[in-house]
Amino acid sequence: RQKMDDQNLHTIDDVLAQSTGITMYDSPMGGRYVYSRGFRVDTYQYDGVNRAFYYPQANSFTSNAATLDRVEVVRGATGLLQGAGSPSATINLVRKRPTPDRQLQVSASAGSWNNYRAEVDASGPLNEAGTLRGRVVGSANDRDYFYDHAKSRTGVLYAVLEADLGPQTLLTVGASHEKLQARPFFQGLPRYSNGADLHLRRSTSLVADWNRWDSAQTSASAELAHRSDADWSLKVTAGYVREAQDIKYAFALGAVNPATLRGNVMYAGLFDFETDNKTLDIAVDGKFEAFGRRHSVNFGANTARMRNHSDFSLIQLPGVANNVFAPVSAIPEPSRATFLAERYRGGDTDTRITQSGAYGVARLSLSDPLTLVLGARVTRYRANERDRLTGAATVDPYRESGVLTPYGGLVYALSPQWSGYASYADIFQPQNALTAAGDMLPPVKGRNYELGLKGELMDGKVNASLALFRVDQNNRAQEDLSNVCTRSTYCYVSTGKVRSQGFDAEISGELARGWQVFAGYTFNEFRYMNDTANAGIDFASTYSPKHMLRLWTDYRLPGALNAWTVGGGVNFQTASSRTTGAITLEQASYAVWGARIGYQINRNWSAALNVSNLFDKTYFQTIGAPAWGNVYGEPRSAMVTLRGKF
Repeated sequence: RQKMDDQNLHTIDDVLAQSTGITMYDSPMGGRYVYSRGFRVDTYQYDGVNRAFYYPQANSFTSNAATLDRVEVVRGATGLLQGAGSPSATINLVRKRPTPDRQLQVSASAGSWNNYRAEVDASGPLNEAGTLRGRVVGSANDRDYFYDHAKSRTGVLYAVLEADLGPQTLLTVGASHEKLQARPFFQGLPRYSNGADLHLRRSTSLVADWNRWDSAQTSASAELAHRSDADWSLKVTAGYVREAQDIKYAFALGAVNPATLRGNVMYAGLFDFETDNKTLDIAVDGKFEAFGRRHSVNFGANTARMRNHSDFSLIQLPGVANNVFAPVSAIPEPSRATFLAERYRGGDTDTRITQSGAYGVARLSLSDPLTLVLGARVTRYRANERDRLTGAATVDPYRESGVLTPYGGLVYALSPQWSGYASYADIFQPQNALTAAGDMLPPVKGRNYELGLKGELMDGKVNASLALFRVDQNNRAQEDLSNVCTRSTYCYVSTGKVRSQGFDAEISGELARGWQVFAGYTFNEFRYMNDTANAGIDFASTYSPKHMLRLWTDYRLPGALNAWTVGGGVNFQTASSRTTGAITLEQASYAVWGARIGYQINRNWSAALNVSNLFDKTYFQTIGAPAWGNVYGEPRSAMVTLRGKF
């Protein structure tokens, strides 16, 4: 949480972009895809309970971090507790809970491109005995962007109550509502048809004045935790999330001919979709004695049900000339009737996905230094999609029952401070990705191997870890940029067996009095293993570069200057690329630096100045294709923040 505050990481995307081994890829229609170890992250948890994310056209998920106490990232396969899961990572969003003492935190900030933000966080007991506690968080953000015409306004309200039903029973209930109103710039920038950079201004945006992105997300959760004695506990968690998206926008598509400077055409999209997610999780933790040693077990069951209604239409805007070197945003707005009459692609569908399963894991103490971890999960998965008008299935129903995902590991305590481990996990992940012909891809299957070392330094003030990993995966989906999609906006091909391997290293904590450091380095290489066209070569699209470094440090000055803190850091990564047919686009290695200076005004108030992209590096955050999807990284920006704690 302190790192999030120091670096002004106000959204989940912001947090993940500063995390070890994580890279971001701008979605063509809002939000960002998240990648780890070469694979897309699609396993998100709230307070340890999985939530299904489903976006029919693109990843429109983005969320405010004001409600979060912290964000946990577990890299690697997560089949044990999730069943269906990617070998990339699991993102656990841990929400704020009430505090036993009264506290009030407020903040206000102002930054580049009219970026204004305010936040209030109040918590404490609600009765004299302290058995009922509450917390309320509110946040608002109004901002423009470094590219022309775009703007957004977001707000979130979150409330949570804790009640001690008894000395060993705790009930927690919470709810939140988040809204987004924006004029977005989707689809990114094109390039020349030969792949060469157009060298457009970073402020260039190819939008219409009537672009809109309205989103609302409402969630509710309840958790009942009971501890029967010192060894056994039971937790039951239920959650509900409803998300609605209303999106209408113009976008540019088409590579630019180097001779005629033509080829880029304006299109428009109309999207209306709603998603309901319901989850239920029951977990039991316990310890027991056997064979003269003490062991632990964890077992439980969970289920998640998701229903999505999606209605979308895509049309070409006739008679709208588009000069990417001198774009015009004042273009005619098509009506809904026009979208329905002239759409070249679209549909009105109802999708339902249900996943349930039971799991168990035992941690068996074989000797004082050695622990054996054995676990497995049995998963049941159902997915179907139907046309809302005709009732006909738009894709073949998909079912998997009794899928077993085993897990095994050994942990060896090298000393009271250090442990080594080795682990294995199966991978199982159904896909809703479609081929160009409209068929669903087969499920992703594979294996995850990991060998690592974890420990602490300086009496626990510093944590350190090193992990070597190998992921073998079959049926990985990769976007099909060569064929025409028949049933959806984006279609995919199966890339056969692929391998991702490398290592992560991370260190964080207080290296010396007043000196905080976070550093994470990742080496990752990717290969096709049995794809007949690509066997033995690197991935065609490297969403995760081979080398990545995430570094941030903050230091409180000594003596008479101890009211001041100075900090800084860098995000460095080697080249990334994307291949479309015979053309490969590449973003060369780059480093983006940041800096911070803070001042403690008094015991309650502090102020700070943050500067991002300190040296104003020009680079592409996302590499797309010659026709679309190339997104500049943010230029140098500054933000001043005032915080109060009472």
